[in-house]
Amino acid sequence: MLIERYNTAAGEGTALCGIFSDIHRAWATVDNSFFVWHFDKWDGQCQEHNVDEQAICAVGLARAKSGIFIEAIQYLLVLATPVELILVGACCSASADGTDPYAELSLQPLPEYMIATDGVTMTCITCTEKGQIFLAGRDGHIYELQYTTGSGWRKRCRKVCLTTGIGSLLSRWVVPNTFKFSTVDPIVDMVMDEERNTIYTRTEGMKMQLFDLGANGDGPLTKITEEKNIVDPLDAPYGGRRTNAPPPRTARSPKPSIVCISPLSAMESKWLHAVVVLSDGKRLFLTTSGGIGSSVGLNSGLRRPTCLKIVATRPSPPLGVGGGLTFGAVSAAGRVHPEDLALKVESAFYSAGALIMSDSSATAMSSLLAVQKGSAAQLSLPSTFGTASRASRALRETVSALPVEGRMLCASDVLPLPDAAYMLQSLYADVECFTGFRKPFEKACIKLWAKGDLPTQHILPRRRVVVFNTMGLMEVIFNRPVDILRKLFDGNTLRSQIEEFFNRFGAGEAAAMCLMIAAKLLYAEDSLISNSVSEKAAEAFEDPGLVGMPQIAGTTALSNTRTQAGGFSMGQVVQEAEPLFSGAYEGLCLCSSRLLYPIWEFPIMVIRRPAGTNKCEDGVIVCRLSAGAMEILESKIHSLETFLRSRRNKRRGLYGYVAGLGDSGSILYKTGPIIGPGGHSNGRSPYNSQIQDMDPADKSASNKKPRLLYTSAELAAMEVRAMECLRRLLRRSGEALFLLQLICQHNVARLAQTLGNDLHKKLVQLTFHQLVCSEDGDQLAMCLISALMEYYIGPEGRGTVEEISTKLKEGCPSYFNESDYKYYLAVECLERAASMANNPDERDILARDAFNLLTKIPESADLSAICKRFENLRFYEAVVRLPLQKAQALDSNADITNGQIDPRHHDTIMLQREQCYEIVMNALRTLKGVGHSRMQSADKSSGVATAVDPASRTKYIKQILQLSVQWPDTVFHEHLYKTLIELGLENELLEYGGSDLASFLQSAGRKHQEEFLQLHLELLSCMI
Repeated sequence: MLIERYNTAAGEGTALCGIFSDIHRAWATVDNSFFVWHFDKWDGQCQEHNVDEQAICAVGLARAKSGIFIEAIQYLLVLATPVELILVGACCSASADGTDPYAELSLQPLPEYMIATDGVTMTCITCTEKGQIFLAGRDGHIYELQYTTGSGWRKRCRKVCLTTGIGSLLSRWVVPNTFKFSTVDPIVDMVMDEERNTIYTRTEGMKMQLFDLGANGDGPLTKITEEKNIVDPLDAPYGGRRTNAPPPRTARSPKPSIVCISPLSAMESKWLHAVVVLSDGKRLFLTTSGGIGSSVGLNSGLRRPTCLKIVATRPSPPLGVGGGLTFGAVSAAGRVHPEDLALKVESAFYSAGALIMSDSSATAMSSLLAVQKGSAAQLSLPSTFGTASRASRALRETVSALPVEGRMLCASDVLPLPDAAYMLQSLYADVECFTGFRKPFEKACIKLWAKGDLPTQHILPRRRVVVFNTMGLMEVIFNRPVDILRKLFDGNTLRSQIEEFFNRFGAGEAAAMCLMIAAKLLYAEDSLISNSVSEKAAEAFEDPGLVGMPQIAGTTALSNTRTQAGGFSMGQVVQEAEPLFSGAYEGLCLCSSRLLYPIWEFPIMVIRRPAGTNKCEDGVIVCRLSAGAMEILESKIHSLETFLRSRRNKRRGLYGYVAGLGDSGSILYKTGPIIGPGGHSNGRSPYNSQIQDMDPADKSASNKKPRLLYTSAELAAMEVRAMECLRRLLRRSGEALFLLQLICQHNVARLAQTLGNDLHKKLVQLTFHQLVCSEDGDQLAMCLISALMEYYIGPEGRGTVEEISTKLKEGCPSYFNESDYKYYLAVECLERAASMANNPDERDILARDAFNLLTKIPESADLSAICKRFENLRFYEAVVRLPLQKAQALDSNADITNGQIDPRHHDTIMLQREQCYEIVMNALRTLKGVGHSRMQSADKSSGVATAVDPASRTKYIKQILQLSVQWPDTVFHEHLYKTLIELGLENELLEYGGSDLASFLQSAGRKHQEEFLQLHLELLSCMI
């Protein structure tokens, strides 16, 4: 359709094109027609919108400000013609399955939002995330298009010039444009730096201008500086100085022009703020602050720009380079190409460390050059080189050349979908790239790519850039190092190529990538990894020829696989020898730390407050991480831990070797002295031959030195133990994430209300590290689980203990064990029994079931609360036996009774036992009438009849006394007898007292002794 319309105009029409990455659309104009379509569907559908007669000269897309239009209008399409500026509403709707929020786009004309240009032809439009619309005119000025609801006499839309003074404004009103003869340098490009709230412009005469919008982006536009000769390499700002030497280019070579200006995020640099790409491929890195090294990073709003100065330059990428990471060839860094083969860059696109240039230096066909920061650890030099090249210390880049038909007109990143972006924002909200960054999260996620491929390839998808050229649209996908390794495993690759990959990236990084492939940790790409590829990656992770062997620091066994680039060393401080584990352990550490990095040291809960208030009591506690982020991260951690556990169980790699060393099972589970080389496994593990080959060296070394710190087998065992510790940490972390997901599904704020003030404060300050590794984390987890169980058990609960307990036991067994399960089952039985007031038989059965469950875990139960429930049900067997069982568990050896307890622990244990005894004593006090009102209120809450007649009261007291006397605990009997005397139950004491009553009375005071002996003799005479 576009080609036909352009041909209809005989190729003389005005045509523009661009990409709206925010809504996943490409657009083009032909004269007065505007076309827009979905760039990643390729379904041939194209939407058209026409304006009145005049050709469209500039196009922009802005977010609609809230409260002005209907909610459906999310964006505003800005169309500029030579005579008017037009706003069109853009409404996006999601697909039926909800996977694509930009599936449908409808354009809504807004006839009341048009304004005349007053004879100024606009050349470009840029918009901020706040919805501000800036336009650059051919008169060299910058305008802002402002729009409101239009209440009263004010217009709905107006155009405001931001760069003109009073004198210029009067001149424009008084003197017509016909009589103005001064030369105007129109602005042809305008770029917004959202992070620092600045605007860069480029004029037709290759001048660069810098404007400031204030710290918050809502201040008046202020012109900071203008640089006229920024592209002249003979001038000082370019980075050189004038000399008598001939210039590097011939007199005929044209002066390079600016083809691209892009801001640099704080993630890429804290003191470099923009990069300029020239037509010869060179790149100029600019700063807007006074000096290099001044930290202008995340809080750049506190320091406003003062200048525009070149800090560093980067030569053009070398020609004749293709494929990026090529194996078997020396890196092209530092190669110099002939001058007659200089690049001819027509257009360029830079974003978050990636640069795409359209080169037309070749006469046959143009090409796309993709330039990225190199991720490799060192140059791919032959192993005979003793040291790496010094050139490897410099910034390394990978360059890929792709021949294409046509020339690039524009390009843009393919932004992640909002759900994925929100997940990433939730994970990295407190990390540097998102701190202080406004919505939308999709663009903030792009900045994560600036960290490089190695730290982010486990969580970010492959990077995609859509390119609009003269032949149509194409998509460029950047392969990460892990994608290259996966392709090596997927084909019939020679071992030498795998070894070269390990040499290039280092054994640790390469092993981490093997783990990602073997455990299928790649972002949403598990389906791309076959089982055969996964198994090959696992074997490479365990291959000592690739990852090396554990050794003592200072040996040279891993010099080929672990040496990092850095040049020749003149000597180092001699350090004490220490174990240096293999690349497999280093890779596991890298993989684990990158998974846990965005959550480990950050709070897991935050207080969300209403806008405009800072009071803690006005806020609601919520989880910092979204449910989707926790689910994805927990899935990746679980996959990694499952892989490690399967290799351990199959005795693969070092696990297999260590398991074959005699009594080796303890090395994986217990502490103690590390086993020596007492035996070797008869298995086929490649570690056997490696370690056997190393043992003679150990023996020879022992002849030269007084002693050998560790043998090879001991080093292997130490590494296995370290890997097992890491595996357990991953398992615990995965369980913590599972628990957080379950708690968040049941309203964290409601569960947190059950906590006291101290626990509530601790919960808000609790980090993920503390939840996983500290006692406070265990305590808070137990309290939250208890609140969750109470919700299920309570009258508003929507489920059973069995249902929620199954989830807890399967997902986080270290936080919820079998004793917890039995306890909450018992509580559920008691809740059901409390509701059976009219069915005493069923009530007694449920109470008996609860008692039987609790007798298995007396030391784990909260008896003060649970026994009150039994007391309300008149089930006094549990009220007596459960506290006494717990007291016995606290002093299982009866040390207090035998007088053999350590004096340091006597008071503590005695206090705990007395607390158990008091539960029984309180039940007696309640029956006697002391604390009766408290019992009535408790009974009323349980729904049980509270009236107790005197006969029943006497029966219950008798039952308690009989059960108590039967228990063989003399210390408890003393407390019981004292309480009976206190309550005036002397007759019951003498009637039901145990065999130790006489000795108790003998040890009592003289007054009580005579009185109670007399009563005791009278009772005996009556019985005879």
